[in-house]
Formats: sequence, C-alpha cells, structure tokens
Amino acid sequence: MDNETEEASGFVRVLLFDIDGTLLTTAGGGNRALKQAIAEEFSVADPDTDISFSGRTDRSLMVELLQRNKVSPSEANCGRLRRRYGGLFGAELRRTGGTVMPGVKVLLQSLQAFSDLDVAVMTGNFPETATQKLEFFRLRQWVRWIVGGDMDVHRDDMARRAATMVSRRHGSLHQQTIVIGDTPADVLCGRAIGAQTLAVCTGGFTKEQLGHAEPTLLLDDLSETDRVIEFLMGG
Repeated sequence: MDNETEEASGFVRVLLFDIDGTLLTTAGGGNRALKQAIAEEFSVADPDTDISFSGRTDRSLMVELLQRNKVSPSEANCGRLRRRYGGLFGAELRRTGGTVMPGVKVLLQSLQAFSDLDVAVMTGNFPETATQKLEFFRLRQWVRWIVGGDMDVHRDDMARRAATMVSRRHGSLHQQTIVIGDTPADVLCGRAIGAQTLAVCTGGFTKEQLGHAEPTLLLDDLSETDRVIEFLMGG
C-alpha cells in the first residue's frame, strides 16, 4: 500500500471501487469460510450465517454473526473470528473461485494511462480478505490502496475515514472523489462524503432499486469502457 502522503503534479481524481458485486464475485466463498470459522473457533454445530451481507462492513457482520450463534460479540471474540476467517478464506477461494465482473479488467488496465487518477478500493471486507480477493483475480496490481471494513460498523463512517485518507494523500490537489459500487449503501456513503457515484447492476440489486438511491450515473455493468472513463474523468 502506498504512503498516505504523496506528491502530484496536478489535480487528482480519486476512484473508490467496491469489491463484491462490483469488481468480482467469490460465489459464496466468504459465507462458507465464515461458517467454518465459527464452527471451528467457537465449537458451534452448524452455524447460522443466513444474514444479509450486501453493503455491510465485516465489522458489523462479525457482531451479528456471533450474536446469532449465541457467542458474545466481545472485542476478543470478534478478533478470534476475524483471524480464523482470514486464515480459512484463501483456501475456500482457491477451491471455489468466482468471477470477475464484465469490463472490470479492461477498465482498470485502461485507467492506468491517466496520471491524474488515484485508483483505490473502499470495501466492507477486512483489508486482508480484500487483498486475497484482488490478488487471486489478478486485480491488485491496478489498485493503489485499500480502505476496509475492519474499523467501522456503518459504511458512511468507513467512507468518512476514506475521505480523511484522501485528504492526507493529496491535500489541496484533490479535485473529486467518485465511489463505484453495486448497492444503495455504496451510493449513500458516497453522498455522505460529497462524492459522485457510479452504480452498477452486477450485484443483488435491480436498476430500479439502485435508481431510488439516485447515483450520479447508473449502468448495467462496467463493460462500456469509453463511457465509464468519460464519466470518471469528468466528461
């Protein structure tokens, strides 16, 4: 991950991509690894992981999952679950794989041609599992830094922390932040920090559902490379 402070030659646009449902899908690998982690770490037979994951931070998920399985959601237990989950997730990912969403690799590669862009990830995932996903699907090379869901229960607070990091990295050179995601929560957290938003229908939400959140731009997916780049570059 880059240093939080860096020099730049001009104004900078910061792109904050969500991971799950936006860049890729792991075909339920996270849920299966969590179920195994709860079973092994807390001796819970057949753990209940039937909760909504969309738009959530992993910190909030840990608390709800422990409560649902009658384990105290203390800081110590959340830490135990996080460590066990992180240790199991890589093997589950390699076993079941997943899919990179349409247009993602072409878009991320194309964005490298622009020196006035800072391409990052803002995800509800823990930083370590986010990194595992990006590395497995060979996307990490195009992402400069990661803001994960390890510190904040609410996605808006995670976005505010990301905005603070942007300010530290770019200061007065920062021109615009754009949040790219597949859930209404992505759109709303972008609005919470005054960012423009690009919503795509590659996750679990329909175009109508995403439209109610009023993103700046709403697309089926990221495959229209020229149109997406025009928007991201302020066209």
